[in-house]
Amino acid sequence: MAEVYSFEEYAKQRPWKLRRLGPFVRILNKITREWVFNWKLRNKLYRIMGVQLAQNDSRIYIGRETWIDDIFPELVKIDEGVGIGWRCIIFVHNTSTFPSTASPVHIKRKALLGHSVTVMPGVTIGEYAQIGCNALVTKDIPPYTVAAGVPAKPLREVTREEVEMRTERVASG
Repeated sequence: MAEVYSFEEYAKQRPWKLRRLGPFVRILNKITREWVFNWKLRNKLYRIMGVQLAQNDSRIYIGRETWIDDIFPELVKIDEGVGIGWRCIIFVHNTSTFPSTASPVHIKRKALLGHSVTVMPGVTIGEYAQIGCNALVTKDIPPYTVAAGVPAKPLREVTREEVEMRTERVASG
């Protein structure tokens, strides 16, 4: 599991640029979710919000109506080749504890999240992992794993043939 910060502790070490954006991030998040249809532009707006996208963000797809935590968006890291389906939710804060906490979320290379997946704080989703629709990811998902359910549980491993087939499909355009 990732590091856990209290809100106050993390706010002190937060980058100044993101502290100054403040409420603008929430407005930008809403506009990006609901009104931006071009996924490449959506990626650029998420980067402005502070989300850590891989350098080659043209290979990252974030579906419409996906909500990325707008309190501490800089704690979300998305690597190259990730596909995130429509209406997913990625949390990095937890207000159900006292004091409230925040933990980073890392979605690693070539992972796929289906429609309406919810990712909780402190989770790492491994390379080539595939998360089924409507899953609730509360714990780390190992690389090359298919997981689904509430809470998400590993179902099986992703085979080499599936990885090669996906790579060929992406390469062919």
